[in-house]
Amino acid sequence: MRTLLRRLFGIVPTLDLHGLGVRQALDQTRAFLEEAHARGEAQVRIIYGKGRGSAGGIGVLRQAVPAWIEQNAKQWVDRFERQLDASGDDGAMMVFLKRS
Repeated sequence: MRTLLRRLFGIVPTLDLHGLGVRQALDQTRAFLEEAHARGEAQVRIIYGKGRGSAGGIGVLRQAVPAWIEQNAKQWVDRFERQLDASGDDGAMMVFLKRS
């Protein structure tokens, strides 16, 4: 029923990683993707931020999360797309999951 309602209203399960360190963010990303895949979700959204609050203004999670997914999440993830804002920067991604 939950999946049907989400699809009807266009609601996508979302994980927000703002404020987390790399290790904790990757652990949460793994658990989120594994659980979403097990529930049969078609897609999820992961917000990692642009890195404006990071030391030097470099988005560590912006680089680490997509790289980790490419290398470690092939059993759950079919593909992902970075979500760009009007300036061309990304701070989130849509992840399309494989069917269980």
